[in-house]
Amino acid sequence: MPNRLSMTNTSQELFPKGYKAIDLEETDRLPADNLEPLEIHVTKSPRPEEIDASELLFGVSTTYKRFSDENEGPVKEWVRWLTNGNGSSNGAGLVLQLHETTVEQIVAAQNLLAGLGIAATVLQSDPSLDMPGRYVDLVPILYSHPTRASRKYLALIDDDTFFPNLDSLMHELHKYDHRKEYYIGTLTERVDFIMHDRVPMAYGGAGVFLTPPLARTLINLPCLDVDPETGLYTEQGFQGDRLLYHCIKNHTDITLNNLPRLNQLDEWGDPSGFYEAGHQPLSLHHYKSWHHASPEISHLIADACGEACVFQRFGFDGKGASKFVLANGYSLAEYPKGIHWDMGKTEGTFDLGDADNWASGKEDVRMSFVYGALRDGLSYTGLKRAWEVVGGRRRAEGVVDLVYLKRRGDHRWIAEDEQEEERENVVVLRFVP
Repeated sequence: MPNRLSMTNTSQELFPKGYKAIDLEETDRLPADNLEPLEIHVTKSPRPEEIDASELLFGVSTTYKRFSDENEGPVKEWVRWLTNGNGSSNGAGLVLQLHETTVEQIVAAQNLLAGLGIAATVLQSDPSLDMPGRYVDLVPILYSHPTRASRKYLALIDDDTFFPNLDSLMHELHKYDHRKEYYIGTLTERVDFIMHDRVPMAYGGAGVFLTPPLARTLINLPCLDVDPETGLYTEQGFQGDRLLYHCIKNHTDITLNNLPRLNQLDEWGDPSGFYEAGHQPLSLHHYKSWHHASPEISHLIADACGEACVFQRFGFDGKGASKFVLANGYSLAEYPKGIHWDMGKTEGTFDLGDADNWASGKEDVRMSFVYGALRDGLSYTGLKRAWEVVGGRRRAEGVVDLVYLKRRGDHRWIAEDEQEEERENVVVLRFVP
């Protein structure tokens, strides 16, 4: 499967009629302008309803409280990548292990997911196990699943792991023979975390993939043995992904196969540097905690132009020197004075937190392992202003509306000598095949 372009310049003017002021107290709907459609070219890729993911079986452990939370819960995101978008499963299986739950809640969770078209098996976790133990315990549960014989790859994920490109993910996984033992994943983006942990492991939030033969081997290993004197796991691991790594390392010759398009996303703060860089990510993580994004909205665009166009960048002309860049499904950014920097480099928008003493002074290289040298961030310079996606809907087959909002009071888009805008700014883009 060919990778699509990171940036496609169209040489078309995005808003030839400019902007329109609307008094919401005098109207209950936005007026539609009859503009000539703009033509953009995308790499041919399947829409969600065209994807058969039956070779994948995912396992996740979480609490019922978190699962059922309207904001923190994962259900609306799961609907996007575990179904065909039309109320039926895309073939992928999910094993959901719930902690601190009741039989009634297990049944409720099972019925909820089934009603949404998610092929899920909901189980109560072993109450004797802690969080790392529950994570590793998913391996025998996945291997003993009734559908395992038809699965090629077993995956351990967090409840905030999102897969926006399932077809591409399977294409990458096919490089690893599912009849042999493979441990597949990626490291964190943070060089300082890697050096601190000193463990070349697959970080769990990005997705950890095991072939069934390796899972069968792990079942017979002492991964969850506990030292009776210390009460600690003999395989050393205070986190599930690390405990799994040590068990593999200490008892087999298997090492990590790195799949770099998986993403742990260990950055805080403004994530736009990542989402606006034109990447074609295989997984997303931490979008409800370390940073905030709405991948379930972003992924709607796949219903129009296929999974490959999620986060694809398209460049448009504005008035005068102004340029626009659409990071499809995430944001529409305007550069009012033009673009005079390398858009192939990731913008440095992240908050990396306080460095440990040993990492002090190395802040500029902590992300270089994955992103290369970051270009300077444009917040508070007046050189960029962005509308970020807040909603969307599929109007008909292949037709998707996405709503982007630039909020009044978002000071990132105001230079020191500029006045704050008086109004909210809304852009609605409709995609028609």
